[in-house]
Amino acid sequence: TAKRKAAAIVQANEDIRAMGQLILSLKGKIATRQSEIEELKKKLQANAAEQERATVLRSKDNKAYMEESAEIKQSIAALEDAIKALIAGTKQGDGEASLLQAQARGSLAVKKALQSLPDRVNLKPEQMSLLSEFATGANSQKYAPQSATIQGMLADMYATFATDLQQSTMDEARANTQFENLIATLEGEADELKATKQKKEEELVDAETLLADTTQAYDDTEAQKKADIEFFDETKEHCLSKA
Repeated sequence: TAKRKAAAIVQANEDIRAMGQLILSLKGKIATRQSEIEELKKKLQANAAEQERATVLRSKDNKAYMEESAEIKQSIAALEDAIKALIAGTKQGDGEASLLQAQARGSLAVKKALQSLPDRVNLKPEQMSLLSEFATGANSQKYAPQSATIQGMLADMYATFATDLQQSTMDEARANTQFENLIATLEGEADELKATKQKKEEELVDAETLLADTTQAYDDTEAQKKADIEFFDETKEHCLSKA
């Protein structure tokens, strides 16, 4: 019995040493996994913040584009109506009264076109003066010669607005494509981070479970070792006493 207990004590020492090393290793692994998980959480938060920032910025830019394009389209429509009204006002109709009515409609159309122009449009003083004078329809005798000049000015603005609208539409489409590509990239990175985080969390749970089991086994082995040493000492003492 003493021999068996002695062997058990020796084995317990070896097991305790091995389990002690394993416990230290598991604690190190747990600390590493916890640190890695926290870092992954920060990266996921940064990723989400970047997506939100990009989305807010894109929404803001899109809103500005929609407002500007609506304004330009309104101006284009008003300019087109004014040009058509001017052309109609210079044609001979069924009598002088009909012609005057057409000219009045042309002046009114020019006035509406002026009112529809965006604030960013800067006209030269002489151009603004001519347009304002024509819009009032104060001098019908100058209508025909002024009309040709006004038509040219309005046609130039119409072409400029049409070009601007086409360019802004292309820019908006390009910006939206870049935004979608950015979001797709960020979402892909987020998926990879989430998968890595889940794997690290599973490894952490496994390490914590193994640490708890190993720690319990360590405590049990140490307790059994103490009991075996006590039994061995008592047996030795009895044997010596009987001898």
